[in-house]
This record gives sequence, structure tokens and C-alpha cells, in this order.
Amino acid sequence: MDSPADNTLTRRQALGLIGVLALPWENVLAQTAPSGGAAAVPAPAPFVPLDPNLPPDLANFDGLFQQIARDHGPRLSFLEDRFRSLDEWKQVARPAFRDLLGYQPKPLPLAAELINREDRDGYVLETVHIHATAAYHIPARVLVPKGRSGRLPAVLALHCHSGRYTWGHEKVISSPTDSATLTEFRTSRDGRPWAESLVKRGYIVISIDAFYFGERRLRVEDLVPSRVFPEVKDAFEASRQAKPGSPEWIAATNRVCSFYEHHTAKTILATGATWQGIHAWDEMRTVDYLLSRPDVDGERIGCIGLSGGGFRTDLLIASDSRIKAACVTGWMTAFQHQLRHHVRHTWMAWLPGLYRVLDLSDAAGLHAPGALLVQQCRRDLLYPMSGMQAAVDKLTRIYAKAGIPERFRGSFHDVPHSFNPTMQDEAFDWMDRWL
Repeated sequence: MDSPADNTLTRRQALGLIGVLALPWENVLAQTAPSGGAAAVPAPAPFVPLDPNLPPDLANFDGLFQQIARDHGPRLSFLEDRFRSLDEWKQVARPAFRDLLGYQPKPLPLAAELINREDRDGYVLETVHIHATAAYHIPARVLVPKGRSGRLPAVLALHCHSGRYTWGHEKVISSPTDSATLTEFRTSRDGRPWAESLVKRGYIVISIDAFYFGERRLRVEDLVPSRVFPEVKDAFEASRQAKPGSPEWIAATNRVCSFYEHHTAKTILATGATWQGIHAWDEMRTVDYLLSRPDVDGERIGCIGLSGGGFRTDLLIASDSRIKAACVTGWMTAFQHQLRHHVRHTWMAWLPGLYRVLDLSDAAGLHAPGALLVQQCRRDLLYPMSGMQAAVDKLTRIYAKAGIPERFRGSFHDVPHSFNPTMQDEAFDWMDRWL
């Protein structure tokens, strides 16, 4: 049996960790059930930092890609000497970023259909469909606090990826009909349905189902059996045979959706758009909707997201100046630090051509002078610590150069990839301070 005496990895541990990193996005906990078994949320594995001496994932190609990254570099960073002011920089960098997103559809006239209104303890939950394009609407849940008058601040609560495609808003909002599987997942990751904690502070909170999740997931049941990829044929059959909503159905459906990310991403790119562009445009359309509500103060709109939701927050604040305060949790890194061992994330994480223009922290810097909190998880296996620290350091320099250092904070928490109640309270306090 391998029994390391220090913090280095044995060969067996390294191979196991590589397998974990191959899971999509923050999917460290999202394990599929064995055939015929229920999907459970396993206990987190002991934290073992990646051995820096581990050979690169792409072996002999690593030198080539490191050189390409050095040759490219983010040429539109605000830290470049040629940019003297935020306004001057953003006039150049934001259009370049928006152009990379590649998605500016013709919107329907702004409207939303109220589907249902549910009275809850301390707030009202509205289910609405926001008119988007001729091809789709955006399903959303709006939490409105009771006992408040006037125009209120609003926050977008962006759910995570986690390899759980059958759920969208359900990851941050509870329901009396929640299954034990969903409740256990939400508790293991966040400790509580945090959108509900936020509305009780007096915010209007909105959570949409992002494209490919919840009501907008790939409908595995509609796939043509003869055309299903052989790699997930067994999961496809298991999904068809299981009772919809059961743990077995959830596990099998998520496995098929996970594999089909690559087919979906390639199809989006073939249209000339990007997955990130769809996410960013839908979030901006959600802001349009919030501004149309008479109970929302348009000058006090914030955004919070964990992991996949953190990346979507980054896309939104880089695209839209209407967000005044934001919190990115568990998704802020320097891209070049990812290359050797950490490019095993979902297709949703990679915007083609971005690094030639902006690193992820540069893109987040487009939010300035908006207030930005970045929460990093020290025991996060999905990103190298050096990349997390480099991103926070760069944002610190961006906000200092802009003359507003107090509007940025980078905090590090000694936890695995998560958004626990302590981190949530820090994020909510940040919203209180700036909204």
C-alpha cells in the first residue's frame, strides 16, 4: 500500500487526482451511482496538494503551449502602461471582450410571463419566463421580501455547474418537494439554500436556469437511440429505464449530459457563437428584466456566484456596467497557471481567444469602479494555488491603479471548493456595504 510520509503524491495518488480533475468543473463530489444503485454524495477526500513535479498532462506538448501562452499574453490588461484611466481602457477592452463572446441575438420585446406566485416564510417566490429570443425564453425564480416598501436592491444568484445538469435554480432555492438527493447535495456544497438567506436580508433575488441546466438541460429522453455516442450508451439506457426524478435517473442523465458537453460546445462554435456568450447575454437580459420591475432600484444591482456561477458572474461584470457589486466564489485564476495540470474543466470555461486580450482577472477588472469580492478556497483541487493567488494579486493592482483599492477584496478560506455559510455571510455583507 502506498503510504506517503510527507505532502508529496505517490504515483497512485497522482493518478487518482488526475481522475478527479477530469470531472467537469467543480464536479469533485458529483459521482455517478454504480449500476442499479442510488446516487450519493460521498465524503470529501483528504486534501492533498498537487505535486509540482508531476509531469504535465500533455507530456511533450507542454513546452509548445507554454511558449504560445507567453507569446500571446493579455495585451489589453489595464496594467499596461498605455492605459491611464479606467474609462480610456474600458472603451477599448470591453468591446473586444464582447466581440469574443460572439452572441448578440435579436431580442424579443422586453416582457416576462408570470407563471406562478408562492407565498413563503418571509418572502414571495415568483416563477417567471423572461422573453429572450424567438428561439427560447429564460426560466427564472424571483424572491421578493415581505414587509419592504419602495425600490429595493436586487441580486442575481447564479447557480454552480457541479456536473448536476438536471438542477438549475434548485441549487440555491429550496422547495417542499425537494428529493433527499438534492437536499444532500445542496447541504454538502453550500450548507443552505443561500438565495433564501439573501432575500431575508431585504434583497430581491433572481435565479435563472442557465443554458444546459434545469429546465434548459439537454433532453436526454429525446435523443435518437441509434445516434447516442457509444461511450454513454449504458447511461442513456439507464436514464430511459429509471423513474424520472429518481436518484438513478439523475445520475444517468447527468452522465449523458456531461459527455454531450463536447458535442454541444462544438455545435455552438460552428454557429459562430460561444457558450460563454449565451450565458453572458442571458444574464444581461435578466438585468434588463430587473430594471423593468417597479420594485427594483436599478442603481443597486449585484451578482453572486459559486464556481460555474462565479465564472458566469465574471462574464457578466466584464460585459455589463449596470452591476454595482459582485462576488466571485471558487472561480478566479490566472490562465497560464492552469496549463500543466488544470485544463480539465467543462467546455463552458474556455472562451476562444480570450487570453490574447485579457486574463480572467483582467476581464473581472472591467467591473471597476464596481465593488468586487473574490473568495478563494485554499483546499480547492480544481485550480493551482499559484493561479488563485496571482489572480487576486492582479486584481489588487488593477483596483489600486484605478485609485479605488477599497472596492476590491480577495479573501482566502481554508475549505474545499464550496460556498459555506461563513463565506455567504461575507458575500452578503459585501452587498450590504456597496448596495
